Amino acid sequence: INTELWKGVKLDFGMFFYHNNTHGGGSYSGMKSVLLQPIMGGTMFTRDELINTQTQPEYRGQDNNYRVSNPLVQNGSTLSEKRSRKLDINGGITIDFLKDFRWRTAVNYVTGWDKSTSFSDENSLSYISYKDTEGMTGSIGNSEKFSWHVNNTLTWQKTLNKLHDLTVMVGQEYSYSESESSSFSLRKFPEPNHKLDDISKAEVSKKSTGHSNGNMLSFFGRVNYSYDNRYLLTATFRADGSSKFAKGNKWGYFPSASGAWRISQEKFWKENAIANWFENLKFRVGYGVTGNCDIASNMYVSTLSQTTYPMDNQEFDMAFTTDGTLGNPKLKWETLHATNVGVDLGMFNNRINLSVEWYNNQISDMLMKCTIPSTTGYTSQYQNIGKMRNRGWEFQLNTVNVATHGFQWTSSLNMSFNKSKVIALEGDVKTKTFSAGDNRAGCVNYYAVVGHGLGDMYGYKYDGIYTTDDFDELPDGTWQLKEGVVKPEDGKTVLPGDIKFAADNEAGDQFTKQPVKIGNGTPDFFGGFSNQFTYKGIDLNVFLKFSVGNDVYNATKHSMSPYARFENAPKEFSGNYYRLVDPVTGKKATTLARLRELNPDENARTWSLTETNSSYITYPSSYFVEDGSYLRLAQVTLGYTLPSKWTKKAFIQNLRVYFTANNLCTITGYSGYDPDASSKNDDVICTPGYDSSTYPMSRSYVAGINLTF
Repeated sequence: INTELWKGVKLDFGMFFYHNNTHGGGSYSGMKSVLLQPIMGGTMFTRDELINTQTQPEYRGQDNNYRVSNPLVQNGSTLSEKRSRKLDINGGITIDFLKDFRWRTAVNYVTGWDKSTSFSDENSLSYISYKDTEGMTGSIGNSEKFSWHVNNTLTWQKTLNKLHDLTVMVGQEYSYSESESSSFSLRKFPEPNHKLDDISKAEVSKKSTGHSNGNMLSFFGRVNYSYDNRYLLTATFRADGSSKFAKGNKWGYFPSASGAWRISQEKFWKENAIANWFENLKFRVGYGVTGNCDIASNMYVSTLSQTTYPMDNQEFDMAFTTDGTLGNPKLKWETLHATNVGVDLGMFNNRINLSVEWYNNQISDMLMKCTIPSTTGYTSQYQNIGKMRNRGWEFQLNTVNVATHGFQWTSSLNMSFNKSKVIALEGDVKTKTFSAGDNRAGCVNYYAVVGHGLGDMYGYKYDGIYTTDDFDELPDGTWQLKEGVVKPEDGKTVLPGDIKFAADNEAGDQFTKQPVKIGNGTPDFFGGFSNQFTYKGIDLNVFLKFSVGNDVYNATKHSMSPYARFENAPKEFSGNYYRLVDPVTGKKATTLARLRELNPDENARTWSLTETNSSYITYPSSYFVEDGSYLRLAQVTLGYTLPSKWTKKAFIQNLRVYFTANNLCTITGYSGYDPDASSKNDDVICTPGYDSSTYPMSRSYVAGINLTF
């Protein structure tokens, strides 16, 4: 609602309500196990039993290495639901007074409610595994949050002598947020009939509550000055106070200034013939400081968590313990010092517009979660540590390719080239390690090294496999590595078909497990390319997204490599692994000559299935680093606007129908599902390009109608 109450006083109001139910939400983690260890009946199950029986107990009874459960039964026996509601209300009043002054007050209020439930019956894997202690289980969680925000600004705007445009604005804003939650876990339901509709007969095994709040108070001001639309100047200043920091560190102060010179408005430019080619030319420069307090509340104090501890013959007495994070009362604002220099060009009646910008952003007092000695009783602490820099170029090109009476085609291309550099870490530390994954799921380490960029993956360089050409056959029938061939790490012996890692010692003749750089998850450049076509009432928009030069660590492939029993393997192992067993004798080949016969084109084969390789395969290796460059058809929208002579009869000013398709296809050399996916979204800056069974972007379709009355 927008209305003018009376002259000079305007009111605006808006409200939005959202309700969403999700049934069976979340990804089924067992699907990865099904891919690795497919369910097969053999002589153990009939077809009906295989489909309808929870098979894991039978399989585990045969061999503990077989860990997979029946996904159909598991999915049907475990119910999960989530309900979310959100209400967003905003409003404001604007008052013009004394000719040049304007006052505005804006208010926003948001509240939301979430409820999540789960129940596992007698066919679930949890029931079968813990029948006596847990039985049928369930959980109920409720959360509520709300926030409100008030913004007040006073603006004075004046034009002097038709040349000087001056705008001065001062303001104040306050925001507050609060959330609370409660949850409890239930066990030993006697019957599954009512599930969570009747929990009176179940036991409460765990309960928890949570409450947090935070607020921020800000004061700010801005001055804009323009002389004859040629010389532009802007200066701002902010003072922000956050409750996330302790007394003495709550406030941060952030100034900024920018200026621009529109050369194309100068007389000497307009009188020059070059003005026929360039209608617009503007140089601009800016510098500013901004703050970041994007951490959880109360990180400046140490808190306790509720747990249970057996005491006085009570199995689940309530107890409290440290939650693992030590408070830091010295925490303060993270600051970003940004410098940018740019030029804007408009050519050929502004049919071509080019914007080029160089930027240099330096972050200091970075808010990071750091590992601390466990002897403190804690494992981590948030600290202000280190400095890093992002520097690069950004390009924006907009063109009008075709403009006729009935048809128009415009394009927009943007590209970014960014280089990061770690300037300092905590204290005298020169290297900080960020681990992603584990040996079973596929692991790799990322190093932040002073003087280098972020995103460097470290591991061991894969150098193929040892072949028969790397060995000499001794008179006693044994084999030994030839001189000059890379020796394995100390204590290891290798045979043809074993994995070979590149030498990493000073002499260059032995693998000693010294981590080396094997890739980088950040792209050399990235961007998007959009094309808009219109013909009479038809409009078509095609958007392409691309990234070039980024590596991806394919941990999914790592975890599926054949080193565990009863597991599937990637297709490159099928029929191509290095064979050690002679099919004639059924025993291992005993001569190099026979191994050559069994393995034609040895260098093209993958490693053999030996105990040595089952250890080597857990190492982070360049074998699993792939080029993640891609070109994605990210979005296509086709619309049609009905002629007004048709719609006006129904008192409709404008009616447009449209259809949008998202994520239609991706061109890439990456063998995984999605080169743009990351399993470490919580730490994607330090560990980019790590893919461990990441759920890929889905293709989606949207149809809609735009109506204007």
